[in-house]
Amino acid sequence: MEQVLSNIEVLLLSIINEKPSYAYEIDKIIDNRDMRKWNRIGVASIYQVLKRLEDKEFVVSQIEKEGKMPDRKRYYITDSGKQAQIQAAKYLLSNFEWFYLDLNVGLESSDCLTEDEIANCLMQRLAKVKANLNRVQEISSYSREPGFKAKGIVKTLMYFREAEERFLLETINDLYGDKGDLLPAISEDLYLFPNNLD
Repeated sequence: MEQVLSNIEVLLLSIINEKPSYAYEIDKIIDNRDMRKWNRIGVASIYQVLKRLEDKEFVVSQIEKEGKMPDRKRYYITDSGKQAQIQAAKYLLSNFEWFYLDLNVGLESSDCLTEDEIANCLMQRLAKVKANLNRVQEISSYSREPGFKAKGIVKTLMYFREAEERFLLETINDLYGDKGDLLPAISEDLYLFPNNLD
């Protein structure tokens, strides 16, 4: 079985399936759920994708007027849209995907840098990874949506960041080898030595 919908199409169908919505409401839901932290969704692309879903007959729109507000389109999922969402959810949950990471592109092209430059860049990334990991842990502690979906998404993000943190620590230590005593601290209490990796 092959996925026929893009990830953003699946996400929009899921939101509309929960509640028929205007494009503006969909954008607010995406913001409230921090979806842009784990999927690339631009505001303009929401309108384009809604049009595409309508062309595929997965959603229908109805023009609505409220008071003196301008006309707005409310989107409703169709039966074929629900079926497409079901099939996409099954596909996405049961298959694995390749990771297209900017980090890998940077590693591949790093032969133009010195080891110290590479290590410095990786230490900068490590600091950002740690900050992001703290943010994700913060989000999990006050999540507005305590359900299975929200918990699963936060855990996935946390586990990937933790794996990236470990990789960065190991790679920086590999670069410095026996010069570990020359390695600068990332923070007051974090020094990169092999015995800190466990």
